[in-house]
Amino acid sequence: MRVVLATGPYADTPGPLAAAVRLAEGWARHAPGDQVIVAPVSDGGSGFVEVLAHALDVQPTPVVVTGPTGAEVPAQLLVRADTAYLEAGQAAGRHLADADVVSGADALTGLTSRGVGELIAAALEAGATRIVLGCGDLASHDGGVGMLQALGAGEDLAELPVVRDRLRGTTLVLAHATPLPLTGFHGASAALGTEHGVPAEVTQRLEEEMGLLTERVNRLLPPRKDLLTGKQLRPERAEGAGVGGGVGYAAILLGATPVVGASFVIEEVGLAGVLPGALVVTGGAAYDYRTVHDGVIPEVARAALEVGAPSIVLAERIEVGRREGMSLGVSGAYEPRAGEDLAALAERVARTWSPQRRA
Repeated sequence: MRVVLATGPYADTPGPLAAAVRLAEGWARHAPGDQVIVAPVSDGGSGFVEVLAHALDVQPTPVVVTGPTGAEVPAQLLVRADTAYLEAGQAAGRHLADADVVSGADALTGLTSRGVGELIAAALEAGATRIVLGCGDLASHDGGVGMLQALGAGEDLAELPVVRDRLRGTTLVLAHATPLPLTGFHGASAALGTEHGVPAEVTQRLEEEMGLLTERVNRLLPPRKDLLTGKQLRPERAEGAGVGGGVGYAAILLGATPVVGASFVIEEVGLAGVLPGALVVTGGAAYDYRTVHDGVIPEVARAALEVGAPSIVLAERIEVGRREGMSLGVSGAYEPRAGEDLAALAERVARTWSPQRRA
């Protein structure tokens, strides 16, 4: 039997690759004769570079950039041929700032996305003509201003048109973990309240700041018009513009094409080629109302469904019923029992899906 472990990150495991390896170890305890393929997937957030480095068999290059609080932090640059893969979370992830700073009354004040711009600059210096920026949840919520400033847009962003012109010969891709727009009732600021418990007065203030930012940017870079309708194409309303507190918006301003992060990774590493005829195991920290629609689990399940391969979900927390999973082609969902780690969970599930013949 062939088993493909196309899982995402788990809360209690450092990175999606380590999680997939532990699942593989557990599966092998029960079914050592199965061919188990470790093929972790990232949605553009945590583990984006790690997953691609594993799949493409390329060693990332260490760099040092400015973190969200202004201190230097280590990051990585993954270069393959003319393409550079970057992970915004390595430069401005929430793990790089104190929890009370990113969720309290003064949430995100002074936190910057400058390091993300420094990562892009490092990719350009390395000669990349195609830059893929994976971006998920970040500590910074500055509308991507710090990123643009690091690329030479100036403190007031007056040189933003110059920066965009300089990048015209570079293909930019924004692999976003969420389709959030920058502004509005379902935008980046509003999501801080629903996802992280940031007080309403703070999210409202941040929403106002994002509105003022877009007004300033639209004066510098007047929005293009749709050729069919004649309506303005507002970059702040584009899918993925709100990811990373506006880093997605900054990337789109520079000409980036937004794509669904997990779908991009699946295509980039050629995962669809190993799915036919296999049992596809996906999963992550949670299988809930949000991850049943966005992220690694639904994208892997859809890829399996397209080739007629059965898929199952192994998640640390399951909050959706069988009916929701059936729409994705998911055949079953399993969460750890008391005292079980990921390896033990995989071992138990293997007993159901890979029963061993008795001698």
